[in-house]
Amino acid sequence: MKIIKKYNYLFLLSFCILSGCKLNPNISDEVKLMIDWNREVFETEILTEGIAVPISARFYSFYGMLPLIVDSYNHNNFNFINNNFPKLILPENKAQNINLKLALNIAYYEFLSKFYVNLHFKNKVKIDNLYKKWDDKFVKNVREHEIENSKRLGLKIARELLNYANNDSIASLAQLHNFDRTYVPPVGEGLWEINDEHPMPALLPNWGQVKPVLLKIDTFKRLAPPPFSNEKNSEYYIDALELFTISSPLSFENKWIAEFWSDDVRGLTFTPAARWISILCLILEQEESSFETAKEAFFKLGIGLGDGGILCWKTKYTYNLNRPETYIRKNIHDAWRPFHESPNFPSYPSGHSVFGGVSAEILSDIFGEKINFTDTSHEGRKEFLNKPRTYTSFKEIAIENAYSRIPLGVHFRMDCTEGLRLGYELGKTINSIDIKSNKEVSFKN
Repeated sequence: MKIIKKYNYLFLLSFCILSGCKLNPNISDEVKLMIDWNREVFETEILTEGIAVPISARFYSFYGMLPLIVDSYNHNNFNFINNNFPKLILPENKAQNINLKLALNIAYYEFLSKFYVNLHFKNKVKIDNLYKKWDDKFVKNVREHEIENSKRLGLKIARELLNYANNDSIASLAQLHNFDRTYVPPVGEGLWEINDEHPMPALLPNWGQVKPVLLKIDTFKRLAPPPFSNEKNSEYYIDALELFTISSPLSFENKWIAEFWSDDVRGLTFTPAARWISILCLILEQEESSFETAKEAFFKLGIGLGDGGILCWKTKYTYNLNRPETYIRKNIHDAWRPFHESPNFPSYPSGHSVFGGVSAEILSDIFGEKINFTDTSHEGRKEFLNKPRTYTSFKEIAIENAYSRIPLGVHFRMDCTEGLRLGYELGKTINSIDIKSNKEVSFKN
């Protein structure tokens, strides 16, 4: 890695612990609980083997469902869940008294503990401690039978959701097999090929076959990249020349943007999907949001990230576009290297851009187009340019996030443009979902 060569795990752990404790005292315990458990996932991603980007994104699809499911028992209304997830078997609840906070706390604990099969022992200790912290708080002044009923229900919900999530052989085994050594990429000019300087096999080439959690991704129109060309007036050459020019050398601003958004350095940062969950947690605190708002936001954003990751990976391995590094070295400068080594999967479209586009649409719909927001997701980090950046809209955040892949040296502008477009379309569809409705979601794209 050229961005960061050395980093300190002790600092990393202490940073994550501290960042997870900054909870606005003006929000409810239910929302604090949701934020705390989602932030706990960030460190889990950093230390756990096998958590590739689309796997992380899919995790949030299910994690975001937990508050919605648990709260359904409070209202005794399961129509939305039953109509849209008919194969998810919800446990019966014969008890009348359920404490939502106790049920949700243990559901979060159980799902996170079991979903990531390679869970690091340090994470297991922290997860245990987080569960105990909230459990000790919530059991006070609650009758024993209500405690037992709530915890039993929360465990059953988490386990049924785990069974539901694991009912996909490609997805459930992916943590153990990120890299497919049997995959043979198509050969041709402009097509993705394994980089001879860091020859890793393709990352999750079959992820596009994973069953989406809610969306019908085949109904979304995927635009093909322009015909490949080495001509100097072609979009490929113009995009490559832009990237080469920006990098020679990188300005301080471009280096800051590139490092600020590079949430894909394994063992150091959380994933690009988790970055948008981090942004949501910060917004919920800033806006002092209600439980209902947080419940909707985590559900919709989780669906957008998870199903968006499937659509993105399906598109990547459909068009198999090579990385800018290969093009530039063949056509512009044979000694050029990107600021960050190229990932080992096709370039088009940009995953960062898809995640940003879908997140911006969803968050804009829930919290409004205009915001005054400072992203402090990496505040306190010393290994890279971490100074917080401020924005006035979610679209501005998404556009900068997409652009960051250009100075980083890993994406053409065309990758980012198509990624944003796909993300925006996904987000608009998700915004049409009414979680209070009793009907099956109807998708018209």
